[in-house]
Amino acid sequence: MLKTPKDKSNDTVGRRVLWMAGISLIALATLAGCEKKTGGQVVAVVNSEEITQQELRAEAEANGAPAGTDFQKIAPAMLDRVIQRNLLADYARKQGLDRGPDYVARRRQLEQSLLATLALRKLAGTPTTPTPADVQKFIADNPTLFAGREKLTLDQVGFPTPPDPKQIKALAALGSISAVETKLKADGTPAKRGNAILDTGTVDPSVAVQMTKLANGALFDLSTGGITYISAITGRTAAVTPADTWTAPATEALNRQRMNKTVTDAIANLRKSAKIDYDAAYKPVAGK
Repeated sequence: MLKTPKDKSNDTVGRRVLWMAGISLIALATLAGCEKKTGGQVVAVVNSEEITQQELRAEAEANGAPAGTDFQKIAPAMLDRVIQRNLLADYARKQGLDRGPDYVARRRQLEQSLLATLALRKLAGTPTTPTPADVQKFIADNPTLFAGREKLTLDQVGFPTPPDPKQIKALAALGSISAVETKLKADGTPAKRGNAILDTGTVDPSVAVQMTKLANGALFDLSTGGITYISAITGRTAAVTPADTWTAPATEALNRQRMNKTVTDAIANLRKSAKIDYDAAYKPVAGK
C-alpha cells in the first residue's frame, strides 16, 4: 500500500486553527465567568459597574441618616441616588468632561476632603467615658447649658460678612438695630431684619455666657456661614430642664470638647512640622 507524503504546511495550518479555536473558547468562558451579577454584597449592576451594600451605607451616612435607622427601609432610595450618579458620571466621561481643568481641581478637592474627614476620625479616636466627678464639674462650669439655660429673644439684622472685621465692629457700635439697618441700606449692602429665638443650650458656652451678661438692647455680633448677624436681646425666659436629665448631654458635650481639643492640638502639631510657603498677598495676618 502506497503512503501519501505528509503535507507539512497543511498540518501546521491545522494546528494553528485548532489553537486559535481553543483560545476563542477560553476567552468566551472567561467572559461568561466575569459577567457581573447581583447577589451577596452586590445590590445592583449598572452598565457592568457594581454597586455594593457598603456604597449604600456610605450614601446613607453622607445624607445624614440618623444612627439606628433601619437600613433596609432607606436602601432603595439610597440605591436610586447612587444609580443616578453613576449614570451621570458615565455620561460625563463619554463627553470628555473628566479631562477638563475644572474636573481635575474638583477631584483633588473632593479627595482631600474625604481624606481629611477620615484623618479627623482617626485623630479624634474613641472617647473615654468621663468620670461622674468630671461630668458634675462640667455641669457646674457651664451654667448656660444647664442651671442657667435661657431662651433669648433677638431683634437682628443679617448681611454678607465683610472682609474687614473692623466694618462689623463699626456697625455694632451704632447702638441700635435700626441704625445698623439704615447704614447697611445706605451702603447698598443686602440685609434682612427679623426676630429670632436663641437657646443658650445650643451655643458654645464661652459665647453664650458673654451673651447672657449683656443688658437688653445691647448689640453683639456673630458670624457663621458667610453671614454676619448683629443682634439685640429683647427678652429672656428660663429654659432649664430637669436636673436628672443633665448627665447624658453633659457626658456627650464633655466628650465632644475633649475630642475637639485633641484634634486641634494634632492639627497644630501638623502645622509646626510642615513647610508652608505663602505668597505675600495670601499670607494670613498673625493673631487673626
